Amino acid sequence: MKELSRRDLMIRGTGLGMGLVGVMLSVPAIGFLLSPLFTKQRTAWVTVGVIDDIPVNTPTPLVAQVPVGTGYPTPPVPRVVYVVKKPSGETLALSNICTHMQCDVHWDPALGNFLCPCHGGLYDIDGKNVGGPPPQPLAQWNKRFHSDAQGRTVLEIENVLDESI
Repeated sequence: MKELSRRDLMIRGTGLGMGLVGVMLSVPAIGFLLSPLFTKQRTAWVTVGVIDDIPVNTPTPLVAQVPVGTGYPTPPVPRVVYVVKKPSGETLALSNICTHMQCDVHWDPALGNFLCPCHGGLYDIDGKNVGGPPPQPLAQWNKRFHSDAQGRTVLEIENVLDESI
């Protein structure tokens, strides 16, 4: 068995030290990359507004300040909510984000459809994709209703989309 020289000891010690530094630097990076898998999104209900005056079968854009992310304080982001009242009494709260490339869609009364200006995607009044490249219907916001002090119907959305249309 060969005797360990001073030079070999220094080389091995330096290699061990570099390995330990590498491990210590990689632990926070790995934690940063994996933490979204274990962090639960905090949900909140946000008031969109009074919907009594919205006409039937006319998608109406309202803006809500929706908190995003998982940490607090979370700055709210203005999000467009298309409110559609159906003749049956049902009310939809549709997202305005195209399911193809996440562009903002808008209601085009001349077409009678939601139009995505990026690639020509079309959605009907219920949010179902009817033309162009979108692979899925528009997502709907989780919603609930309540009456305010004046007896008006107020729409609230949760900062989570229901994509099970």
